[in-house]
Amino acid sequence: MKTAPLGDIAKIVSGATPKTGVAEYWDGEVQWATPADLSKLNGPYISETPRKLTAIGVRSCPTTVLPAGSVLLSSRAPIGHVAINTVPMATNQGFKSLVPGPDLDAKYLYYWLKSKTAYLQSLGNGATFKELSKKTTEQIAVPLPPLPEQRRIAAILDHADALRAKRRQVLTKLDELEQAIFLSMFGHDRELRSVAELCHLVVDCVNRTAPVVENVTPYKMLRTTNIRNGAVDTTNVRYVDQAVFEKWNRRATPRRDDVILTREAPVGEAGVLLSDDKVFLGQRLMLYRVDAAKMTPDYLAACFRSPVLQEQFNRLGSGSTVKHLPLPACRNFQIPVAPMSDQERFSERIASINALRVSLRAQAMSEFGLVGALQSRAFRGEL
Repeated sequence: MKTAPLGDIAKIVSGATPKTGVAEYWDGEVQWATPADLSKLNGPYISETPRKLTAIGVRSCPTTVLPAGSVLLSSRAPIGHVAINTVPMATNQGFKSLVPGPDLDAKYLYYWLKSKTAYLQSLGNGATFKELSKKTTEQIAVPLPPLPEQRRIAAILDHADALRAKRRQVLTKLDELEQAIFLSMFGHDRELRSVAELCHLVVDCVNRTAPVVENVTPYKMLRTTNIRNGAVDTTNVRYVDQAVFEKWNRRATPRRDDVILTREAPVGEAGVLLSDDKVFLGQRLMLYRVDAAKMTPDYLAACFRSPVLQEQFNRLGSGSTVKHLPLPACRNFQIPVAPMSDQERFSERIASINALRVSLRAQAMSEFGLVGALQSRAFRGEL
């Protein structure tokens, strides 16, 4: 298939940040995106951002207001987040955004960039943190079939993406159902006790990133992204060797029925480990091993996701830019006390929900492989 340098088929635009201390630059009408904003998207499009600039703010720095239908590509912290803006939008300096020319379809480019995250990251340079330069971005070779074929490929990948989105929605609904059951059973005021009193073990992660290996090993690192929708996913993980696994588990080795909580990025996701895989805690995670005479794992995980505990997380979290839970707070969360008979009945009621979660995640992993193969074929011109 014919290829073309990205700089020949799209205009590449950098962003910037106005001085944060000048009030007249902020809270205007111009949407202003950061890489963190793209990390929270559940689809290709971005239409609104948490922070906005005034016209004066735009003029005060070398940012550019991109026309709707541009492709935003984060070029650092991290490299590889992608979105299409539906309204005119500026960005901070963490982007090399792309305004497609007449021979390039924005949605086609979006999917191609999404499929090349690892490759884009390999192009980054920098000692402190990797960054994708404008010159390097211009030289990236993009497969360029005729425009109608680009649109056909994008439509096929849109359909595959929609199927995955529906599965994510089902997982979200299961989480909502579990919380509805929890609140109906335990929603009224109860005596509170510290989580440390109700657990045999409360363990923080090692606060360093473990050195990973490229090959698959039996030793898996759990990250905050593995704790979602009330479950601990042990499939989409990074791997380490045995020596690193043992060193990072010197405080405790996670085991089945442990509850894992995220301290940061995001705060307050929790799930029960339902696997016997050899895993360890990556950064920003906490492990809770309940006292079986006082509490069930399902009950504690549901408590963590309940409004009562989420309010505590909001109140106790620190950090102006990125919220995180301090370790002392993680040992002293106040947990509503409930009779063991009620907790066990709750666990019985959500057992089918957990089984469905496991099934859906297995299907999602299968779909992930199929979509990857579909993308590879599409961009080789084999669809």
